[in-house]
Amino acid sequence: MADTVGAGDAGTVAPVAGAARAGGDSRQVERGAYGGSAAPSAVTVASSTTGAVGRGAAGAALFAPADEADFQAGLWRVLAKQVTLYTLGESSSLPEYDAHRLLASTCFVLGVDPDDPDPALMRAIVAEGAEATFEREVRLVEREAERTDGLWREVALTTPLLESVALKDTLESLRGFRSRYAPRFFAHEIPADIDYPLAEPVPEAVQGVRYVNAYLERLLMENRFLQRFDLERCKGVLRAVHPDYGELILNLFEPVATNAVGCALAGCDVRSLRMDDAGYARMATSLQGKPVRRVRGELEAAALRACGEVGLRAPDDEPVRSYVEKLASRLAPRLRNALAHDALAGVFVRW
Repeated sequence: MADTVGAGDAGTVAPVAGAARAGGDSRQVERGAYGGSAAPSAVTVASSTTGAVGRGAAGAALFAPADEADFQAGLWRVLAKQVTLYTLGESSSLPEYDAHRLLASTCFVLGVDPDDPDPALMRAIVAEGAEATFEREVRLVEREAERTDGLWREVALTTPLLESVALKDTLESLRGFRSRYAPRFFAHEIPADIDYPLAEPVPEAVQGVRYVNAYLERLLMENRFLQRFDLERCKGVLRAVHPDYGELILNLFEPVATNAVGCALAGCDVRSLRMDDAGYARMATSLQGKPVRRVRGELEAAALRACGEVGLRAPDDEPVRSYVEKLASRLAPRLRNALAHDALAGVFVRW
């Protein structure tokens, strides 16, 4: 299809923009539809493409129609400039797919969630001016991107020599991220393949460089914990999970941290990462019959003891300690079930 949408073609704009949400095709969207004097068309496109920004559950009650119109008009003024910059002023139209990407990026930079708009934020954008807000915020995104390569180097230098194809491929894909990232046009996108799982995943709602930096920061905390243990002992735990652990999409930190917490809970040497029969028995005796809430509290306390025993102490190592504590807290239902079935080795592996 080769449809073009003019600035005043309000009847055609909504279907075209709606198609963009589903991925779109090769239809062209005229640059005039993004701003200028075509406010009615702009509002129609924005509502269709972004899930009716300003009309969510919160916005319906707190964002007046006039304020919504002002916000939408400001949004499209920003997009008009974005389209001009993206095409270098050489084209009067833009592929629908790219129009959708530019709009999604603009919402990301402005901090607007189309599915759950914040009326207070949108009013602040209207008060400051969408163009001024966008320029200020895109500079913050650019500064965030300046951190990425440094974080990557720190992660690469601290990653233990444990086999993991997924981790190796992920780090290679993130190498030179900043050179591929386009904060002004596609700030919400991640030009990399991230396959290695974290013990505590970054929420899917986080996008772009913010996701990448949060991912690398969490990976760095996992590395700092693993560095406190003998490499061969870490391998022993991981091989007990699966002999070919390096070929699996498996987080390396979680089994090691889990056994470290188990050792602290059982009164065994944390650095050994190994529990003997007496340790399993002590753990069962101390926790049997306790509710999940009590088990969770015992696990969290054991996590902090484990961190202390390997030299991770507050306040300098508080982020890592908190990360391990959260992991331990999530073990509570599994541990409670294992106690009921005399299967503690299903949580804290034997090796």
